Amino acid sequence: MSAAQPSKTTRLKPWEWWVLAIFLALTLGLALKGYYLREPHPVRVFLERAEVITQAARQFAADHGGAYPPDGIITRRPAGLTDRYIKWDDRWLIDFEAGPNGRGSHYVCLEFTGPRGRHAYRRLCINPEYRRRYGQGQPIPGHENRIWVIAEEARIYQPRKDKGR
Repeated sequence: MSAAQPSKTTRLKPWEWWVLAIFLALTLGLALKGYYLREPHPVRVFLERAEVITQAARQFAADHGGAYPPDGIITRRPAGLTDRYIKWDDRWLIDFEAGPNGRGSHYVCLEFTGPRGRHAYRRLCINPEYRRRYGQGQPIPGHENRIWVIAEEARIYQPRKDKGR
């Protein structure tokens, strides 16, 4: 074979492409599973509960003309979010927060206040940048707590007060 002669190119056969695709999919799946398992167990549980709480809050809003439940005090159940929507447990160490978003509306957000097993509230949901960048439970630099944004533009339900009764 002389230097001037072109080399023969090798092509993958169709079955080799399938083997390669399966191998890459398996590798990607294992990498994602490893990433998920790196999260501490309490954080994984929070992320699962956050999705359930989100569905309950959205169902509440659907039943109340689009208005979400008001702020929950510390880790207690928000007013109106009864067992009909979710069986809330204060031991979850999740604060249901609803507050002004600075644009004439309100945000609805969860803060996991107990990644170490004890309540440590940091008021992270108040920060609009945190809500924007870390609102789906991502690690927040310099903080152990996580947040989960349910709604950035929300109306908050105001229960009627009975007058004179």
